[in-house]
Amino acid sequence: MMAQQYNSQQQGQLLWTRQVEIASTAEQNAPEFDINTEITRQHWKIQDGITNCRNKQCMKKFSLIERIHHCRRCGDIFCKECVSYLRRLNRLAHPDPEGKAYKVCKKCFDEGKDSEGQKRRLTEYFFALRRRGQENAIVSENGKVRGTWRNRLDVEKEVRRLLNGFKESIGSSEMKRTIHEMTNIVSTPAWQKSAFWLQENMANQCQKCQQKFNLVRNKHNCKLCGRAVCKSCSFKDVILYLPDDEDTKEPRLAVIKVIGSPSVEPELALYIRVCESCLERLRNRQLEMLEKEEKMLAKGGDSLEMLLKVHSTMYRNEVKMEDQLNEYQVIVESLEDNSRKLNSSGKSNIQTVAKAQEDLADYLAQYVLNIQRMKKLHPESNTQAILFRNCLKGKCDFYFDNQFRFKSLQKTLGDSTPPKILECIQRTVDKHAIVSTQLYIRQLTYETLHLCDKYKLRDNIPQKLTLTDEFVEKETLDCIEQDGDDIEDHTEQLQELLQSQLKDHRLIKLSKRTLKCSGSHHAADMLITRSTDILHQVKVQLMMKSANRSFPQTKQTLDQTLEELKTFTLQDIVKL
Repeated sequence: MMAQQYNSQQQGQLLWTRQVEIASTAEQNAPEFDINTEITRQHWKIQDGITNCRNKQCMKKFSLIERIHHCRRCGDIFCKECVSYLRRLNRLAHPDPEGKAYKVCKKCFDEGKDSEGQKRRLTEYFFALRRRGQENAIVSENGKVRGTWRNRLDVEKEVRRLLNGFKESIGSSEMKRTIHEMTNIVSTPAWQKSAFWLQENMANQCQKCQQKFNLVRNKHNCKLCGRAVCKSCSFKDVILYLPDDEDTKEPRLAVIKVIGSPSVEPELALYIRVCESCLERLRNRQLEMLEKEEKMLAKGGDSLEMLLKVHSTMYRNEVKMEDQLNEYQVIVESLEDNSRKLNSSGKSNIQTVAKAQEDLADYLAQYVLNIQRMKKLHPESNTQAILFRNCLKGKCDFYFDNQFRFKSLQKTLGDSTPPKILECIQRTVDKHAIVSTQLYIRQLTYETLHLCDKYKLRDNIPQKLTLTDEFVEKETLDCIEQDGDDIEDHTEQLQELLQSQLKDHRLIKLSKRTLKCSGSHHAADMLITRSTDILHQVKVQLMMKSANRSFPQTKQTLDQTLEELKTFTLQDIVKL
């Protein structure tokens, strides 16, 4: 037994001695080595007959493009991706922390101690981090904001550039406008290029998703900052336009589907493409301008300027109201002359009259709301007080005159129309009014619930709105059932409208810049203000459209909820 152990130890010593001699011979025959000398290739596998990567999880086929690569540690044959690891090796291909970094396969990279001769490729990661830092980091020094040129972008200056360029391009002649449209198709006008257009236009990849530009992925430049982006990372949601219903010919810029944008596309309008960050900047700018106007209206601010804005809004409303009254008068007179034919073609006539009455009631309700806005203005001198009083008196006189005319036309219609037809018309108007009320109350309830959950606010307002919604829903379903319509169809249509409204037309929108400064207090303030304003608007429209005897419970509930909302303060909403 001992003899066998002795023989095995002696054989092991002989093998070890032989390996040392082989290594010494190889070291003597090898040329003088320094850190820049290439590693030995004696252990490399012969590539004859090998057509695929030796990594069983890859098995990529070699070709003229996909070349053969050897692992410097084991000598096996792989594709380029499978030898993307680095490990420090000496000239005999052994791991050595003092050696040179060579490409190895995954198996050789994981072999041995983790810290022995391993090296990861972090260059691309470093460049990505540096690029991200250059784009987003802003360093504050001595009270001045410094950073990359993108951080120094002056949004107001670029907006003025777009507005002035748009105004000059369309001009006053139709020929010039046509040439302007044709030129835009061929090339980008100079006024649509920002101050940083040249720097950005040299980019060969999207500055958002980092995808290379090619024949399929075209390059687009943001018209505000000039950033080079692809179509997927940019949006054509910004519109330059001239208002159709105003005397002023000053162009405006707005983000569509945001409060403050035109409800109908103007005749002279141009949609421009912007990147995601600039779209957010312009959206916040638009909301802040509206919020500033509301605060100026509430606190007095520049009273004359606010009076001019309210007056301009009411003037546009007056023009539409007079046109609609004239149209309604034509309808009533035509029905009066052909009253005997109303029963035979009653359905289409009923829909026409009901639509005309609804539109007129909308204009009158909007006019009432604007009169109440004007009443909130605070004159700063006796002269302003006289001006405000006369202006308010003129608006009230206009409202009462048109309200009297509307009632007179309704009386004329009642004298020439059978009672059943009149009842059918009023029932149609009532149904549309209560359905519109339900839609707005339901949307407002969802939005307040979302904001309370997101900003950790007390749910006082959503609870009140939920109770109101229950009363509105009850009377809405009763009205639909009396009219003979399908309740399930109504529910499906209501859900579709709610989804569309919540996606594109939010009732409550917050300013991100103000949120950063005030946090949940800004959300609570907007929650109280917007909920009160919208409920008041819904109440006025319902009162103007529906008959006095219709929906008593809904009207009473709206009054009670409004009175309760007026008592809420920030302390009641914000959690301490």
